[in-house]
Amino acid sequence: MKFFRGAAATGVRRWQVALTAVALVVGFVFTVQSRTEQSIETGLQVSSGRLGEVAYRYRAEDERQTAMRAEIADLRREIADDEQRAAADQRVTASLATELGMLRAAAGLTALRGPGLAVTITDSRRALRPGEDPNLVLIHYSDVRAVVNMLWAAGAEAVAVNDERIIATTGLSCVGTTILCNTRRMAPPYRIVAIGNQDTMMAAAQARGGILDQLRAFEFPVTVTTGTDLPVPAYGGGFVYRYAKPAGTGG
Repeated sequence: MKFFRGAAATGVRRWQVALTAVALVVGFVFTVQSRTEQSIETGLQVSSGRLGEVAYRYRAEDERQTAMRAEIADLRREIADDEQRAAADQRVTASLATELGMLRAAAGLTALRGPGLAVTITDSRRALRPGEDPNLVLIHYSDVRAVVNMLWAAGAEAVAVNDERIIATTGLSCVGTTILCNTRRMAPPYRIVAIGNQDTMMAAAQARGGILDQLRAFEFPVTVTTGTDLPVPAYGGGFVYRYAKPAGTGG
């Protein structure tokens, strides 16, 4: 302020004073910039001639990192999408596995356990009277088949005769004094195990005039027991279809 007041006092014009002030400011700025560049040169060990190149590389590197961050974000989204699709595929696979397990059980290819009935029938111990046919005191395949059908009709979900699983293609037939079930020959006593609703099956087993009532009437020993964890084995044979074949889904 003394300088300006002195200048005013000595009659120096105002524009000369302003020009001097501007020159002082420019000189100050130039000095600060020069010292800053010197500080950068000292700190980075880079000459002032290469500062422009360093700045260019810095911007290029910054742009490259920005592009990489964007690429990483895209890859993370793709990974999240893949994980969602994989989870959906796993759910579909689990659903198909569950359905396949149910189909295998329905086809008799899986051993099962559950509540149900065990019906045991065997040949009659009644002494034959003179002239009577010995077949009158024997359990035939038709008797076993009638018991199995009675249990199916009462809601059985799985049935086995002497540990032989009954499936859709099972046939029962007589071979002499024995019974052929699937491809296995078996002799009395016949233990028929069925998994299902015990009340319904027991009602059928105790029905008057039913197959078990008829067998008892002819003095065949019949026992019926219940169980909460009865085993029914899996079917161990093969499947041979000579005439039947899948119909397919097409029209």
